[in-house]
Amino acid sequence: MKKVSIIGLGYVGLPLALAIERSGKYDVVGFDINNKQVSKILSKECPITDTQAEKDLKELSLHATKDKEELKNTDIFIICVPTPVLDDYTPDYTPVIKAAETISKYLKKGATVVLESTVNPGTCEEILVPILEKGSKLVAGKDFNVAMCPERINPGDTKWNVYNIPRNIGSLIREKTKEIADFYR
Repeated sequence: MKKVSIIGLGYVGLPLALAIERSGKYDVVGFDINNKQVSKILSKECPITDTQAEKDLKELSLHATKDKEELKNTDIFIICVPTPVLDDYTPDYTPVIKAAETISKYLKKGATVVLESTVNPGTCEEILVPILEKGSKLVAGKDFNVAMCPERINPGDTKWNVYNIPRNIGSLIREKTKEIADFYR
């Protein structure tokens, strides 16, 4: 069974982790640096306002952790961290950078890293890939794949949620695009 690690368990990551857990096809690890967030999830208390996530959290046993070592042997990493806007109206990529630095320590050959965080065009190539390559000593597009699947979640929307919202997917390794698309179905 492939291992999927969701980095960031907020409005995007938690519903996604629960949907993947519900599929029963993957070993899912939900990772967050916020101890309070992880504790709430482990006690089946939903830390976000999302009716579907609240229901799923009660029914499923999502493995949530703050322990980076739990990211070992991951086949698919999905980055779902916030990208807040700075005072000068530019995005703050610090959470994405920190997530990439963490992932790079556990990245293995054949793995895929998907970025769902809201970012500007070029962020994967200019920010994400160099950090992943430097930390892992692997080569993107050869040793591991990088994909972009922008989050489309509208918190509180009961009609369109993680289970039925259309997705756009791009992949560094073109031949892997269908595999990533199938994963999201």
